[in-house]
Amino acid sequence: MARGPRGKRRAPRHYYVAGQAGFDRLAETLAERGVDHLFLHWPGAEVAWPSGEEVVLLVADDGLPQAAALLGTTARSGDLRCTLYSVGGLPGSDRNKVAYLPVRRARELLAAARAQPAPRLASDAERLMALSVEAVYHLGLASGLASESAIGDGYMASPHASAIKALNARCGLWPPPIRLDLESLDGLLGEAGWAPLSDTVEKLSAVNPWLKLRLQVSTQDVAPGLAVYLIRERGLERLDGLREVLVRNGFDVLHEAPISGEQRDEVADLIRGGNWGRGPYPTSGGLPAYLLVTHDVYPDLSPSKASGASELVDNARVFTVKEQMRRLVNRGQPTSQHCNPVHSSDNAMQAVEYLGIVAPERVDEVVACARQRNAAFASPYPVLADLSKHARRAKVELIDFHGRWAICKTFRPGRERFLEREVKARELGSSLPEVSRILEIGSHYLVFEWYENSLPSILSPKPLFYPHGLLPIWAIERLRAIILHYRQLGYECIDFNPHNVIYDPCKGLKVIDFEFLQPGDQEQDTLKGNYAWYPVPDTFPGDIPPTTQRRPYLRRWLTYTGLPRFMCLYSFPRPVLVVVRRITLVAITLAGVRRMGWRKLRRMTGKSMPRAKPVQEVGRSGAGSLRSPQ
Repeated sequence: MARGPRGKRRAPRHYYVAGQAGFDRLAETLAERGVDHLFLHWPGAEVAWPSGEEVVLLVADDGLPQAAALLGTTARSGDLRCTLYSVGGLPGSDRNKVAYLPVRRARELLAAARAQPAPRLASDAERLMALSVEAVYHLGLASGLASESAIGDGYMASPHASAIKALNARCGLWPPPIRLDLESLDGLLGEAGWAPLSDTVEKLSAVNPWLKLRLQVSTQDVAPGLAVYLIRERGLERLDGLREVLVRNGFDVLHEAPISGEQRDEVADLIRGGNWGRGPYPTSGGLPAYLLVTHDVYPDLSPSKASGASELVDNARVFTVKEQMRRLVNRGQPTSQHCNPVHSSDNAMQAVEYLGIVAPERVDEVVACARQRNAAFASPYPVLADLSKHARRAKVELIDFHGRWAICKTFRPGRERFLEREVKARELGSSLPEVSRILEIGSHYLVFEWYENSLPSILSPKPLFYPHGLLPIWAIERLRAIILHYRQLGYECIDFNPHNVIYDPCKGLKVIDFEFLQPGDQEQDTLKGNYAWYPVPDTFPGDIPPTTQRRPYLRRWLTYTGLPRFMCLYSFPRPVLVVVRRITLVAITLAGVRRMGWRKLRRMTGKSMPRAKPVQEVGRSGAGSLRSPQ
């Protein structure tokens, strides 16, 4: 078999029939037992099957066990070689890991064959369509058919070309003159409704280089950021939680609707190659039961490392969301009950295809909305560099602001409240020199003054095996004053941490992120209980970032201050703080040595080792950068 870009082409499994008498008994038995089936090829057929099979049998999924039991698995003298395909492409009866024929068309073939007496033999037109699907989508250039892009016009003298030409001459399905190259057949199959959807074509492109090239040419930016999530029956109970996962990762739901019981089978037949089995999970997630059409104005264009992600994925964040959804639904369930509760599109083009199947009347509206959102999220000034990190709420860019460098923060649609908090923080903190300055306020963006970041130059001393040193005591005192300033005005600096701090050699210490500044319970004159160093209460009604730690001071601040939280709450003499920091520095260094030891041991043994204490997880990246953490 020809080798594809990701491995060997997967050939169908062969069975054997005991000669003509065995074929006759097989045909009669299948009909007697009520197994839906159709012979695509049989002994003595006028046009030979190109790949040499003497019997090609298509059966319904529920009839696969009975059909397989009637066939032999080892060849004996006089046996006929048989290939067995199921409608849904079940394991052992698939072709290249997908259904041999488009599922809807395969069901139609079996439904039409029920009225036939045994043996149920396919017509010339049905055989023509099946062989054309095999040649174009399963084999590509390996079929011997020519390609306009690879070889030229016309067709080569191959068994597939000869069989397709002979069958068409017998049934007259495609009036002459016709071209029998791959591109022409692809067009004819598409017009007849026999071409698979792009999700199936993507899977087949792994073993069909011609298809891979075809996909790359046809893929276009319909509306970047569009994605469709099909929630399966097992995921319906956690639908609210699944929506929260989407919003938390920057997606907005443009349209949603349940998929009715009658429509579920139809959608399942057309999407995912008709295969909605359990996959690598112990149980199946069921049929598609709910539609979520989403949009992400800032897709993650980095290659997805998720299992099963294809090269045509246009937003790696989609796979991140799917993994989080799977964990949410399976959490608390016995391992034997785990399932895959969601299926998604891989790219915007595929999302439009899915939407066209489930809710065709909403396609134009959704695409127009996505394009409008993309236009509104465009940067208002020339971009010099993208400094965004996660960009869940806003993207951060270095821009040319009227001939000078500046930072532009463009907020996602629906996240305007975070913009308002940034503006409010500057109003309330106008007397604080450490609060970064806003140069321009737009409807969905803010332009900030740019500062050179030299924070690493003032972080000293530096514990061994840590990427950063300690903040100077004077800097800690100023950060204490900032938190206290806002508390005295009745506000809490939620999510405030050393990564929000930079140091400019000329303009000094600067705080650059106040997206989660929100009113607290009341005005406070003490640092005790502040939401930057203490956990945010569960009763807090406002926004809480997903990265908020249960012990924020220990995990985020300790390795930057070198002081226990108690000693940051009150004003202690600096000599006392210096002594305490020396002791803490030793403890942090020992923790770093322990962490490095575990890492080295893991590398040597290749085994997973227990994680170190929380303090060792702090400070994996430097606090200073041009970017503002999102």
